[in-house]
Amino acid sequence: MPRKILLLLLFCLAATPALAKQEWLNVAVRNGALRQQPMPFGKIIATLGYGERVDVLAEQGLWRKVRDQKQGREGWMHSASLIAKPITLKPGERLEGGASEDELALGGKGFNAQVEAQYKARGKNLDYASVDWMERIQVSPEAMREFLAKGGLQNPEGGNTHGK
Repeated sequence: MPRKILLLLLFCLAATPALAKQEWLNVAVRNGALRQQPMPFGKIIATLGYGERVDVLAEQGLWRKVRDQKQGREGWMHSASLIAKPITLKPGERLEGGASEDELALGGKGFNAQVEAQYKARGKNLDYASVDWMERIQVSPEAMREFLAKGGLQNPEGGNTHGK
């Protein structure tokens, strides 16, 4: 009998790391794009808000296939838009800050408001009005996919079209 208990305890200890793996994440951006395919210009099928919890179904590189816990929608989100830390907003609390998916991407490349200010300080005689105007332009994912396809730059399903 003691041998069976010892074996059961050893089995439980061996299984603990597998059970400890977190199977859910929280959306860490204001508007997280839930995409049909794991690619930057994949069709957006839903937008999830900051703090919404998702179940992780699969991984593909930096992409996570997720299911949102509120409505059960499934799709792909970039891992930069997700965080393991629980996020809870108090009743009536509004999200004032937070970063968008695009802001996180720029931040990941080391470009933020401070870096922009340094560039502007070095080039005091430069006019940034055109840059500011271009930053306000929003291109839909559908228009971007069409542009890429017409130019033979990227297949809408992923990959390229060279040699086809």
